[in-house]
Amino acid sequence: MMTTMTSSTSKPTTKTTESKQVLPPRPVTPPPARQETSLWRMLGVQETSNGGPKVPPQVVGHRGALYHCVENTRAGFKHCVAIGCDYVELDVFQVKDELVVFHGSGADEFPGDMTGYMLDQTGSITDLTYKEIQQLEFDPDYPGFPCMIDSHVKIPTLKQVLLDLKGSKTKIKIELKGPNTVEPTLKLVDELDMVHQCMYVSYYHERLELIRRMRPQKHDNGEHVYRTGALFGAIVPSDFIERALAIGASEVCMRYDTCTVGRIASIRKAGLQSMAWFRGPVAMYSDAQGYSDAGNEDESCYQAVMNTGVDQMCVNRPDRLLNLIKKHFK
Repeated sequence: MMTTMTSSTSKPTTKTTESKQVLPPRPVTPPPARQETSLWRMLGVQETSNGGPKVPPQVVGHRGALYHCVENTRAGFKHCVAIGCDYVELDVFQVKDELVVFHGSGADEFPGDMTGYMLDQTGSITDLTYKEIQQLEFDPDYPGFPCMIDSHVKIPTLKQVLLDLKGSKTKIKIELKGPNTVEPTLKLVDELDMVHQCMYVSYYHERLELIRRMRPQKHDNGEHVYRTGALFGAIVPSDFIERALAIGASEVCMRYDTCTVGRIASIRKAGLQSMAWFRGPVAMYSDAQGYSDAGNEDESCYQAVMNTGVDQMCVNRPDRLLNLIKKHFK
């Protein structure tokens, strides 16, 4: 039977109480005052009259469940499996002798930076061996860690995480964050017989193009066996669909505030899947201060993005999105 949305999916007129709270819980310097804008209007959902999507989006735990466990750790990914996430998203780097799951404090221009992220460390994680990495501790004062930090929690290898999730209903989106990650990651997934459970995403589209050259296999229905997702940031090029198709991507991954109704419709028309990814906790907190009708990943924020018709939502609070979906879909 076709699922339907309840009447509560209509556009809210005010923020929820939670949107006034300071999140994440650690002190964050408030952003400068600015004129509020409507997230719903930005995404074009206020003009839709269909009452929202007919089916719920798939829920992706961004770096796991980082409000419950340290991001990109085994505990966080296991939590996502326990609460019923469809996917987890994780970041992969090739260090001197191992593939590790890690994000770091650096922007895309300097991925893997440990400064302020790991206690008393600077430089890139790619310069270390895994034995050296096991001696590191997460910095409890890093503002991007909204959960409590356990000094015993360590950076995991990709193999450890894959084995933890193997055979579960939760699939894995592997972001090829660092250089030289394509070939060893493909090899590991093949060796663990987890091709059906994994897909690959990246801002560096040449890495996805390499995957397509190395693994061109298709199912009988024409879909690629090795699925890939082209990531786009704050500035979406006008030819983003053509770029995704040119590298054989299966999916277009857009930042949540660029995920408009029109773009989602164009992605679907091109025969591709779509995903909205949410920024880290500090950036999401900052964004929320500028919205008149959405808080920091509150129900209104998630509802606005959901109403674009996007296929998947990669969020920092997967438990909250799952609860919203249970609430609105019968």
